[in-house]
Amino acid sequence: MPPKKKGFAEPKIDVPEGDATNGRAIFDANCSACHALDGDAKSASAPPLGGVVGRKTGATAFGYSKAVKNAGFTWSDKHLYVFLKNPSKYIPGNRMAFAGVADD
Repeated sequence: MPPKKKGFAEPKIDVPEGDATNGRAIFDANCSACHALDGDAKSASAPPLGGVVGRKTGATAFGYSKAVKNAGFTWSDKHLYVFLKNPSKYIPGNRMAFAGVADD
């Protein structure tokens, strides 16, 4: 029997063009209560998000859930886009208390 495949394939989606000013407002309203852009991941209430694109899931000193540690992919704009729509559906068992972004 072949080994169990680890990781998620890159989603086959087109990510809409972003707007940095609007993105910062969305971050401040929805993410900044738990996440920072940098800082000490080990003592944080949530992992820092600066540099997340290009980082392997569960790769900082933060105490991630087994689901995130074992997700086995590298964050990309496509993975983030799908994850942020519905985090618990994209990585079942993750501990992020966020229902997801409803609109594009």
